[in-house]
Amino acid sequence: MEVTGKTLEIMEAIEGICTTKEVAEKLETHPKNIDRHIRVLRDLGLVETRKGKFGGICLTNEGKYLLKKKHINLISIKVRIVANDKIGLLAEITSTISGKGGNILATTLEKEDERVVVWLSLENLDFDDLKKILKDKVIKVSLV
Repeated sequence: MEVTGKTLEIMEAIEGICTTKEVAEKLETHPKNIDRHIRVLRDLGLVETRKGKFGGICLTNEGKYLLKKKHINLISIKVRIVANDKIGLLAEITSTISGKGGNILATTLEKEDERVVVWLSLENLDFDDLKKILKDKVIKVSLV
């Protein structure tokens, strides 16, 4: 999935939590012209909408990833990660992946002596990006 045109402009105009009116003002258009795009982005899971006094529109992690990369890989990948065993290792790996917009679909962990093998199925993260963000945390990352 690629983001271009008016959708890209709208996503770039969303900073933190803002209103449709604020986005429309940035893009010099009427809020009604923004509403339909926001509904589609919300249905795709790229933005969240919140009602109330402190409500508004904000990008989800997937939306931030799409905005940064200008595309989302809709195909999931399966990887094998080898790391030295330590308390909190799985939490560290998964929070790092989530922080970069990756979505973990499944995980299995096996202990082999002082090392751990983590099997992950994930989406929204390229394999090369995964290797880069985990390089200081693990011994090896490979595709399965």
